[in-house]
Amino acid sequence: MPAGNLSTQAPPAPTEGDLLRAELAALGHPAFPGGDRGASYLITAVEPTDPDDEDAPYGVPHVLMYAGERADRPATEHHERWSAHLHGADGEYVATIFDGSTTPLDAAADAALCARAVTTWLRDYLGAAPPHATP
Repeated sequence: MPAGNLSTQAPPAPTEGDLLRAELAALGHPAFPGGDRGASYLITAVEPTDPDDEDAPYGVPHVLMYAGERADRPATEHHERWSAHLHGADGEYVATIFDGSTTPLDAAADAALCARAVTTWLRDYLGAAPPHATP
């Protein structure tokens, strides 16, 4: 293959959502990107059944997570804290689980804080570890 055909482009920088998805996955809660009317978010089912089915969180109780309603923003532009909200199977808001950090944080630290808050709340709510937790 000629050298001119090799791609020298760097992979895209991670988004705020990418960081939170990784944190949630490490804690056993698969989350998927979603969007509606200009907002982007992550969604995870309260009781995940299939860690690879991105449609699984819809139609069941779920948690929506936003960073200023832009989960797809590059992590380097992180300036609005994560929040997490419980929604019923019908999509209606039920309660706020996490309302952002009280101190300024970088994107990775904020994602970790939100992931811990969400998984702790879900663990307490479910009374057990999530089915896909890694040891």
